[in-house]
Amino acid sequence: MPDHREASAGAGELSPGALERTPTVELLESVGQLIRTARSFSHRQTEDLGFSGTPFGILKLLAEGDRRPGDLAVELQIAPSVVSRALVPLERDGQIERRLDPADARSFRLALTEAGRDQLARRRVLIQARIERLLDGWPAEDIATLTRLMRRLESSIQDNADELLQPPTERAEPPPSVPAPAASEAVPA
Repeated sequence: MPDHREASAGAGELSPGALERTPTVELLESVGQLIRTARSFSHRQTEDLGFSGTPFGILKLLAEGDRRPGDLAVELQIAPSVVSRALVPLERDGQIERRLDPADARSFRLALTEAGRDQLARRRVLIQARIERLLDGWPAEDIATLTRLMRRLESSIQDNADELLQPPTERAEPPPSVPAPAASEAVPA
């Protein structure tokens, strides 16, 4: 079976077989479409509910314990400037507060206030209700399987991020080829 991942000699051109409909290509396209759909949903949710993913993520992390702004950026995998902009309305609305960092008096940590805990609880209820409506009619075992597989994919990406970000020529060996599923395993479109 030929390896369809090879690039042609031309700058950035892919070989004709690179676009073959392999399970990996299907997965990449599905994940890409899911990301685009989630972004669109997030923008609409911001308009409808008055909050976006970044403040919600900040509140969720602070519910687990105090954090420095830089820690929030790392954990949310976003730029520190995005965190800084998101903190302004949260602090202004009394949902978070600054506290001196006991380990470094020059720094501060952010903490969730009672108002922040209430807001987080309200947001969770609204989001959960929307997702439950979306998944109405899905068998519970399908939801559990999807959750398990998504966590597994996310873990694989996290565990291999450094290698995945290297240019292909610097990898010790090419990634393994994924065989196409047998006709009996094919998933209907």
